[in-house]
Amino acid sequence: MNNLLIAERDRLVADLGLTSARWQVLETVGLQSAAVSAAQIARQLHISRQAVQRVLNDLAGQGLVALTADAGDKRAQLVSVTPEGSRMLLELDRRSEALRQKILQDDHGLVAGFLEHANHVAGQGGRDAEPHPTPRPDTAQPAAWPARAADAAMAVPARSFETVQGHILDSIRSGLLQSGDRLPAERELASNLGVGRSAVREALRSLEISGLLRFKRGVGGGAFLRESGSEGIETSIRSMLILGRLPLTDLLEVRASLLGQCARLGAQRGTEQDFAQMDRNIDELERCVRTFKDQVAAIVPATEFYRLAARSTHNRLMVLLVDAIADLVAEMLTELKHRPRLNSVTARREMVAAMRERRADDAARVIRSHSSDTNRLLLRSKRTFAQQP
Repeated sequence: MNNLLIAERDRLVADLGLTSARWQVLETVGLQSAAVSAAQIARQLHISRQAVQRVLNDLAGQGLVALTADAGDKRAQLVSVTPEGSRMLLELDRRSEALRQKILQDDHGLVAGFLEHANHVAGQGGRDAEPHPTPRPDTAQPAAWPARAADAAMAVPARSFETVQGHILDSIRSGLLQSGDRLPAERELASNLGVGRSAVREALRSLEISGLLRFKRGVGGGAFLRESGSEGIETSIRSMLILGRLPLTDLLEVRASLLGQCARLGAQRGTEQDFAQMDRNIDELERCVRTFKDQVAAIVPATEFYRLAARSTHNRLMVLLVDAIADLVAEMLTELKHRPRLNSVTARREMVAAMRERRADDAARVIRSHSSDTNRLLLRSKRTFAQQP
């Protein structure tokens, strides 16, 4: 709805040489009782000072605002509305009222329904909530800014980078963005959403950390929607371990339960191709254990076995969870310089044999018993994890 209203406002003022962003900033300047700085306007609108300054420069070029030196701060300028700007504000008020009437007369009642729902959420627990709550003075928006109606109803304005995040997530949910697609450039996103590029960068970085985006440098680079993977889950778990917000025992308990469930579901759903891949993996693990002197050489096939067990369940979420935990376990085993033993090979062969014969309980029992032994070893890595930067 926010995007639709912004587009409608852009259409209404296109003949005046304005955009929604210029309209909003000009109105905010017009509401001030005295000349103010770009930083003060930015704080009121909850966007970056740089974004406001760029818009003010455009408005000054159109003769709608005047920029004067600030006697108290030589690095800053004060902005005020010119007589031409005042006449423009009167025209904007007229057009804004026409837009509001158009929205209220919407045959489908979309906006009225949205505001009713927003007010219901804001007023839960009290039946006498006003239909249009009055914003607090420090967060009040210009009266002619209907695109922020939801924020006014909730009395909690969204931060700029959250607006960018919401726009990207909506595009994914609607199918406009799919795995592998490249997002618009930072400048384009900032212009379309009326925010500063710093807000766009913050949103993109947050989505990258969550595992939703990946970045590519060079020609043809940019931000891309990541194909489904476990990176975001792994990053979150790792951060919680490092910060001490997740006990390692909790992670290891979940690991043992997941592997037991993998064995159980794999016994029910696994194919001969799944079991053959697990057999080859066990053969590689045994070769590494018997021939390599390097203590960590066998860790890769040892943890890869758990990934293959998860894939035999044909449950995508199970695969994501096990992949994320397998990466962390491999890291801990490497730090401990632990070398898998032949009993690891034996336990895996027993598990796969039970899965082939569809003995789900036996398969789960074998791997859970082996996981418990491994977990006791992994608990020694708790201190190592906590010391990571």
